[in-house]
Amino acid sequence: MTRFIYSFIYTCCDNLCDFGIETIFGETMESGKLVKISYDGYVEGKLFDTTNEELAKEEGILNPNMVYGFVTVSVGEKMLIPGLDKAITEMNVGEEKELELSPEEAFGKRDASKVKIVPMNDFKKHNVRPIPGMPVNIDNKIGKIVSANGGRILVDFNHELAGKTLNYKLKLEEVVEAPTDVALEVVKLFVPRVSEENLKITLESENVIIDLPENTAFMQNLQMIKMGIANELIKRLDAKKVSFIDNFVKKTQ
Repeated sequence: MTRFIYSFIYTCCDNLCDFGIETIFGETMESGKLVKISYDGYVEGKLFDTTNEELAKEEGILNPNMVYGFVTVSVGEKMLIPGLDKAITEMNVGEEKELELSPEEAFGKRDASKVKIVPMNDFKKHNVRPIPGMPVNIDNKIGKIVSANGGRILVDFNHELAGKTLNYKLKLEEVVEAPTDVALEVVKLFVPRVSEENLKITLESENVIIDLPENTAFMQNLQMIKMGIANELIKRLDAKKVSFIDNFVKKTQ
């Protein structure tokens, strides 16, 4: 499940932002540092996203597929919407900010060219009956059906928050620095729902060994995910080798 703060799904971020450096307790933190944040996001006064599970319950937006708690991000690597990414570069650990983000600082302005007519036959090929409001994925683009009249289906491919001014309560909770913690958080960036209890990471000299739980074995694009994790750990920990252990446990009858 992708959070609303993310500007894209994280793969291997090598395209660094040009936000410079961040001040933290009088020292500088280079772009690319891993930090943990918490936040509450509002649109038109209504909570739409949060890291706080209790608040999500209170406001009636609890998502059972969402992992709540602090979110780990890489500073200045365009993992977040621009306004949040920039704000973090200017914050100290423990600092809280209230932000009002324009559409340009959030999910962009609405683009009329992203509202397209899709032939009914494209839906029939996949045995899908188009209904207004239905989310769709067409050519790897996420959209929502606006109307379905005859053979012409109108689909809006704008982000649902495009054109909106957003308000955030943002806190920089901590900087992730210990090598074992860095390794753990990198794995969680690529596999957000991985259980920490079932994940074992061993650092041996210049080698990193990642013992994956059985439930990751059949993940889609697992080899690409492993490659992304390995590239990040080689870069962040100056590791020479990253190894993965896939576990398959005999089932008891």
